[in-house]
Amino acid sequence: MARDAALVTSWTGTVPGREGKALEAFTDFLTYWGKLAADGKCQEAEPFFSTDGSTGFAIVRGKSDVLQTAIETEDFEKLTTKAQLTVKDLRTQVYYTGDEEVQRAIRLFGESASELGYL
Repeated sequence: MARDAALVTSWTGTVPGREGKALEAFTDFLTYWGKLAADGKCQEAEPFFSTDGSTGFAIVRGKSDVLQTAIETEDFEKLTTKAQLTVKDLRTQVYYTGDEEVQRAIRLFGESASELGYL
């Protein structure tokens, strides 16, 4: 079942001397998600940068099945490899989002904690 989700990609800075290639990799990342967004598969990537420029992240919202399929392609793996060579501490994670997902997570947490005797 497809769920509301957000893919979050974060990094903590560029590898010294590879700033230009990091910009290329980031542009490729935006292009990849932009094409999927243009096809109606997800929203465009929304990048965020810290005020001191030391870290950043980007959020792509969509359905969990579409996001998962998109990150399992060879094209995305190549983007990730390029980014790993140019930025520090690269992470890409899928998070569930929205009221329904929050309520589901709270319910599952409560049930599990109760079964373990913590509640």
